[in-house]
Amino acid sequence: MPSASHNYPSQQAGLPDDVTDPLLWRLGFDVAHAHRLDASGRCGNLGCPDESGPCPALRQAERAMHLARQDDRPGESRIASPDHASSDDVRLPQRLPGTGMRAA
Repeated sequence: MPSASHNYPSQQAGLPDDVTDPLLWRLGFDVAHAHRLDASGRCGNLGCPDESGPCPALRQAERAMHLARQDDRPGESRIASPDHASSDDVRLPQRLPGTGMRAA
């Protein structure tokens, strides 16, 4: 029977002091680690064949790591309210994929 334990790179990484969402930061770290660029500047992950430069997964992982950290700009919020959503905000689907449940 296979072991239930996993060895994720984020388990050995030190959590920065300003991280407010450790789970999001660690997930982003693990994805970024899996999609590191090789010596030729291409994504080294087998799921991203022939991706030059940072692949979409790496860019999203870096964004997640950034969003998981405390915002140092006073008076500004990283999370926009639905009434003040910008074009950069991620929209949730109306239905959760693979389920009959509606997204909140």
